Amino acid sequence: MIRVNITINNIRHTVSMQTIDQFVSYLKDNYSFHGVLLLAKTVWNLKVAEPYTQDGYTFSIQSKRRSGNILMNGK
Repeated sequence: MIRVNITINNIRHTVSMQTIDQFVSYLKDNYSFHGVLLLAKTVWNLKVAEPYTQDGYTFSIQSKRRSGNILMNGK
């Protein structure tokens, strides 16, 4: 699971995603960025706390960790 901070005008919104496909869908459904796939890949591969800015929005990874299902062997 990855927690992504999305900040604009000093207002931060944090979202949690299990997969990059979920993140792409979230971006498409909630924002009007051009090049959503490239943006999603760029943000997904950031190091924790490393910022990336596009169109006035700043993205950063709050945390990267394995999901509970993986730790529990899918049970």
